[in-house]
Amino acid sequence: MAVIQIPYKPQPRQCKYHQAKDIDELLYGGAAGGGKSEATIWDALKYALKYPHSRQIIFRRTFPDLQRSIIMRTLQVYQKAIGKYNQSKHEWVFVNGSVIELAYWDNDSNYMNYQGAEYDVIRWEELTQFEERWYTYMLSRLRGSTPYPRSVKSTTNPGGVGHSWVKRRFVDIGPPEQVHHMQEYDDNGNVLHWPDGMPSAGEPIIRRRIFIPANVFDNKALIDNDPGYVARLMSLADAERKQLLEGDWDSFAGQFFSSFSRAVNVIEPFAIPREWKRYRAMDEGYNDPFVCLWFAVDPKTNDAILYRELSQSKLVTSEQVAAVRKLSPVDEEYVYSVADTSFWNRSRVENVTPADIFQRMGITLRQAKKERVNGWKRMREWLHPHDAVDGATGKTYKHSKLKIFNTCIKTIEAIPSMVHDDTHPEDVAAHSLDHIPDAIRYWCMSMPMPFPFNKEKENKASRVDRFDNDDDDKGNSNYGGFW
Repeated sequence: MAVIQIPYKPQPRQCKYHQAKDIDELLYGGAAGGGKSEATIWDALKYALKYPHSRQIIFRRTFPDLQRSIIMRTLQVYQKAIGKYNQSKHEWVFVNGSVIELAYWDNDSNYMNYQGAEYDVIRWEELTQFEERWYTYMLSRLRGSTPYPRSVKSTTNPGGVGHSWVKRRFVDIGPPEQVHHMQEYDDNGNVLHWPDGMPSAGEPIIRRRIFIPANVFDNKALIDNDPGYVARLMSLADAERKQLLEGDWDSFAGQFFSSFSRAVNVIEPFAIPREWKRYRAMDEGYNDPFVCLWFAVDPKTNDAILYRELSQSKLVTSEQVAAVRKLSPVDEEYVYSVADTSFWNRSRVENVTPADIFQRMGITLRQAKKERVNGWKRMREWLHPHDAVDGATGKTYKHSKLKIFNTCIKTIEAIPSMVHDDTHPEDVAAHSLDHIPDAIRYWCMSMPMPFPFNKEKENKASRVDRFDNDDDDKGNSNYGGFW
């Protein structure tokens, strides 16, 4: 058999990617210029040649992206002696029977394309451009009858609609370049266990994940061929430079609440004084999560604390009420509970609204003012860091009118995940985590501005219009010796 020469010399960081073993999920990259796509296509080829009749798939978000980055490059470098490209199916078929599909996933309807599909390796290019539910669904397609090592291998830069979940799944779990053994949980946060009949029956289900960071300085070939690329990255705006040059996961271009800072906006819990005024804010949902947030306001300074959160799917209205009551101690009194206007949508069968059910079970709701753009502006005012002076020391420090207890984990994840809408830049783009920010927006619109120019005038106006109903919401293997 003729020896196949592979015209690829991986960089040291790419070697770490190719040599990763005993893993279920891998993320490579984190900055521009790290050789991500090149590593993907050669890693896929190696697997295809090593494991006969194996099947892999490589995803991009759109077909133009797939055409430019994956299809064109594989046509340039995959040799005709080892495989043939089927243009109508967008897949490579190799002489040993292995297949690499080249696909794109741009909306929820793509689920139907993969019912019954089986893959040995699933690869996502620019993972932060995809929804988490698409990624987790495809985990169920990672299967087969052959004893081949199976994994999901992805590449990405920070930023995009999936920034938050990718960061949580790979970056926040611990030091990079280490395999982390992560327990799997259901939607309610319960640990998943192997079912009866399995060799590990009763034991927690563990997935092995690793993040291998890479940036342009790890790609010597690129710097040698185009030294000006680094200068072009350095000339970008701050957020884009941190994202693409430095691989900074804490800020990214397009972030809606770019001034949100954990150092300023997130604090350790403390005992809230009884005289502080308390409020609740709710966003309705069933398949989407039902959200309830608890706020407390210092009557002397008008500073606010978001001190408790509830975000849970698959709760009928009566269960939502029960969950809110369970988390609302009897010694807490609330000025009001402001809620999404959809709580007043009537059932066609019983002619009753969710608000009616809340009322019958002891919780009175007030309709939220749902103006989106002004609501986001007001929320930004509450969160925005500003200079304040310590009365005791006279030193200046950063302060915000709204702070969040660090126990409100989902809120802290959701706020910095919001991105600008491409067609309406003053609005937030639809996002899987936008339900908590929506509830915060309802509360902000129910309160006076945190920094009114004329406090007496603002307070008077807010008493008149703070609960107006403005329903303009958006649609109420260990590799060896290959290289």
